Amino acid sequence: MQLSGTQRIAAPVETVWECLNDREVLARCTPGCKELVQVDENQYEATLELGIAAIKGKYKGRLAIEDKVPPSHYRLRIEGEGGPGFVRASLSLDLEPQGDGTLLKYQGEAQVGGPVASIGQRVLGGVAKMIMGQFFGALAREIEQRKAG
Repeated sequence: MQLSGTQRIAAPVETVWECLNDREVLARCTPGCKELVQVDENQYEATLELGIAAIKGKYKGRLAIEDKVPPSHYRLRIEGEGGPGFVRASLSLDLEPQGDGTLLKYQGEAQVGGPVASIGQRVLGGVAKMIMGQFFGALAREIEQRKAG
């Protein structure tokens, strides 16, 4: 499944970069995140509780931030599994200055297997887009709160 999109964030690239590299911000912004523990530089173990259609469950996994080019690019690698199945994803994030804000572009792919895959690629694509929207919306709100002090 291919994933791509953009998000405009009303903050400079450096601020967005800082938030995308902050474990606490990532934990607060990730839908269903119950725990995000740093296990090495740029590597985390996560526990998520998500519901996709009628399949709800707990996932345990690892996140790794790779190929960093501060403050404009990194690749996020995600691997997780739980009762509902598994997910493997790789996502490139690129930050571009846009006026007084930042244009965040993401592109990548995800593989989903197990019972959760039975709901179909079309539905999963919509769910993935919704989860990405929730994450980037929460990130934008987090940055607004930082700016407000």
